[in-house]
Amino acid sequence: MSSWACEAIRAATGGRWLIEPDCSSVEFSGVAIDTRAIETGQLFFAFVGEQVDGHAYLEQAKQGGASMCVVSDADKVPDGFGLPVLVVEDMLGAITGLAQAWRAKLKAQVIGVTGSNGKTTTCRLLHSVCAQDGMSVVSQKSFNNQLGVPITILNTPMDAEYLVAELGTSSPGEIEARTALLQPEIAVITSIGRAHLEELGNQAGVAREKSAIVLGLASGGSAVIPGGIDALDAVLASVKGSRRIERLGPDRVRIEAQRDGVTRFAFDGQPFEVPMLGEHNARNSAMAILVGRELGIEDAKIRDGLRSAEGAAMRFERIDISIAGKPIVVYNDAYNANPDSIRAAIGTFAGIIEGKRSVLVLGDMLELGNESEAEHGALVEELLAGHGMFDQVVLVGSALAEACKRLGAGGRFSVIPEHDQCTMRRIADGIGEGDRVLLKGSRGMRLERIVELLAQRISSTEAQSEANPHA
Repeated sequence: MSSWACEAIRAATGGRWLIEPDCSSVEFSGVAIDTRAIETGQLFFAFVGEQVDGHAYLEQAKQGGASMCVVSDADKVPDGFGLPVLVVEDMLGAITGLAQAWRAKLKAQVIGVTGSNGKTTTCRLLHSVCAQDGMSVVSQKSFNNQLGVPITILNTPMDAEYLVAELGTSSPGEIEARTALLQPEIAVITSIGRAHLEELGNQAGVAREKSAIVLGLASGGSAVIPGGIDALDAVLASVKGSRRIERLGPDRVRIEAQRDGVTRFAFDGQPFEVPMLGEHNARNSAMAILVGRELGIEDAKIRDGLRSAEGAAMRFERIDISIAGKPIVVYNDAYNANPDSIRAAIGTFAGIIEGKRSVLVLGDMLELGNESEAEHGALVEELLAGHGMFDQVVLVGSALAEACKRLGAGGRFSVIPEHDQCTMRRIADGIGEGDRVLLKGSRGMRLERIVELLAQRISSTEAQSEANPHA
């Protein structure tokens, strides 16, 4: 655990003391915004959200080991609180300023990862590779926004050797701002797809936004990006001299086998494997290989890192729901969706159903703006062309329902415009023993509720069997 001068913390946050510390420095092991996960020595930031006011949990923060609290409302601090308390006008600005000051102290090699698809998975792969060579820190969950990136920086110990941070965006200028805060030595763009088009406009707009992570590299920095994307190459044509760019073309990765949750592939002719399915994850792994080599990590350690990597939740996550003899196997890829990721998931699923009854459950792709009608229509047309590939296709959401109506496809699939709890229960009730199921949709569709309902159904069935053993 490190210590940090109290006055330096005050200056970085732009705050004023409500309760002054009784010493010149405090223990510092990071920051927390949720007292359920607070650790000894962390600073607690009492953010006020739509549902929760962090000021109501100051006592819990103290009991959890917080060394200091940062608040925006002095009147909500309990009398005789007993911990140093800073009052700031702008909580987000305060935590960002503190992250900027801590970033200047870090000695870690910093890798920033962005892209339309595969950010979180690639971060996990890179973290596993880096951990073979030294202490590595990776963004928690998908902490990639204006609050998540500062938290990631501040929760990186001073003695960490690597920091792998995810940078997300939904509006122009966000990647530039997050890159300026993170100051990565290595930048990764996993993909340029059709995501967040409501704000970014089109694929060229996506390329402009994502390229900011490369344009923001300091002298001596390097980047790994997908090859063969004209829109991206056009934006990065100005990058010259001391910043190096390596492009990963599709011809450099070849799938050799996919079985038992493992993908074996060749990268530039050399064998590797990763405990994740799909050609897209082989490409993500290839990016981790390139970054590992850039960091000077030998291939033997890179191979070990990839083999031991753990996938992120709800990214083609395999969930076996046990029933006597015939488990339901769900591939939960319901964290998010856009036109490119949904096609990748369908293609991967088609290759692993192994003759079992297959159920494809797709939800609307959100935040596509003016492209929503065309993109949902194109997806339905492709599903019609491949009709019969899956035993059951369930399309959930108003955009997919409208596309089916326009194309006269309503009778070919199970189409449900709503995505409420009753809808999720209807879908779960149609899934039977031994089925293989893919769940893929945007975050707002919350298709993962189907997994919860299936598990509840099985638990209820088992409870009834135990209560009536001779039934």
